[in-house]
Amino acid sequence: MKDSKTVEIIPLLVGEQARQWAAAQAGSLGGSSCSEPLPSPVSDNSLEQSAEVAAVADLAEELRLENSVREIIALVRTSGDKGLATLAQRFKDPAPNTVTLDAAAKTALAARLPQATKAILDEAARRIRRFAEAVVAVAKPVAVDCGEYTAGFDFKPVARVACYIPAGRYPLPSTALMTAVTAQVAGVKDICIVSPCLKDEILYAGSLAGVTEFHEVGGAQAVAAVAYGTESIKSVDMIVGPGNAYVTEAKRQVYGKVGIDMLAGPSEVAIVADSGAKAEWLALDLLSQAEHDPNARSYLLTDNEALARSVAVLLVEKISALNLPDYIDIALASSAIVVLDSLEACIAAANNIAPEHLQLQVKDPEAIKSKLKNYGALFMGYNATVPYGDYAAGPNHTLPTNRAARFAGGLNPFTFLRGQSWLHLADTASELSKLTAGFADLEGLTAHAAAARARIV
Repeated sequence: MKDSKTVEIIPLLVGEQARQWAAAQAGSLGGSSCSEPLPSPVSDNSLEQSAEVAAVADLAEELRLENSVREIIALVRTSGDKGLATLAQRFKDPAPNTVTLDAAAKTALAARLPQATKAILDEAARRIRRFAEAVVAVAKPVAVDCGEYTAGFDFKPVARVACYIPAGRYPLPSTALMTAVTAQVAGVKDICIVSPCLKDEILYAGSLAGVTEFHEVGGAQAVAAVAYGTESIKSVDMIVGPGNAYVTEAKRQVYGKVGIDMLAGPSEVAIVADSGAKAEWLALDLLSQAEHDPNARSYLLTDNEALARSVAVLLVEKISALNLPDYIDIALASSAIVVLDSLEACIAAANNIAPEHLQLQVKDPEAIKSKLKNYGALFMGYNATVPYGDYAAGPNHTLPTNRAARFAGGLNPFTFLRGQSWLHLADTASELSKLTAGFADLEGLTAHAAAARARIV
């Protein structure tokens, strides 16, 4: 039986409902996100009809968004800065603005910011840089002696990158650090930042990665501006950083003209917990992701019903005690606390969800780690919490969402590196030429075969 007070805050699923929920996640492996409809005690026909109605509504919204973004991109492509100004007026945004952070401006910026703020950003940047440097250290050139020839593989950074920094509900200097510092460590020489609101914290965070070019423009129009260029904004080779649905759709539409890191959606966390986990910490961990966005998802997967019920009650208490956004109830209503039959079942559900963040709140996380296949970032141990990764532990917080962790990883130095292969033949290579000519004949490409045979000695 469910506690009537907690049902209003977050679904608490036990028994058959929990098993149905887990089965729904497994059934969505070829589908979209992990936000499947939660099981409810109504007929199968009603569930099917509800799902069909929801699918039609989702498709209509996707088409509306796609067309709206396409119009925005077209206006920026054809009208440049004038188009940006028109869109700013339409959306009641501040007029587009460019900030160049030269030495004098950087000194003035540092003087404006409180020392405590600078200390936080400095230390976070140091930790992010240290981790990124350790990762990129494995990107070493390869040269293979193949006898008649040498084959190799090099890593080269892209030339120019735009980091999109969200600032809708909150300015996010953490994202400025995560994107720009990582790009700098990868060797990117030309980095700019675009954001709908250039707070001093964002400017300072960018400066720690050597960024001097900032553009105060947001939304799909910012993506279009850096992808195609305007009179005041030079086009880039790659766009990275999360944003709202318009930003994400714009990145999808400009992909191919420029590179992108990923199509990031609302924040997600799945927590696998055993009886040793602290209910209070779990409640706070669920809330820490739910406060990001009304579409955020927080899942607790456990085999301990008493723990689950304690967390559900504590969520109510914490919401009352903390200064949380009004939409927290919306996020939690689409989240769930799920009591499954075993930790193995919890692990299977977590793999099917493929969450952005996965917390392993169990006694021996190392024993389970190898069983976890799909996640953006993993946080192991009772003391590990996602906010550590959001801000200052070092690993990047720009991560795949909407089950993209099945095939993609988070932002890292390799995001900005191009792998380039090469061949060097100092002399003729008869055996390679014969093999190549024979293969070309097999595929019916006569010019290929002739080019190879001409080099046979």
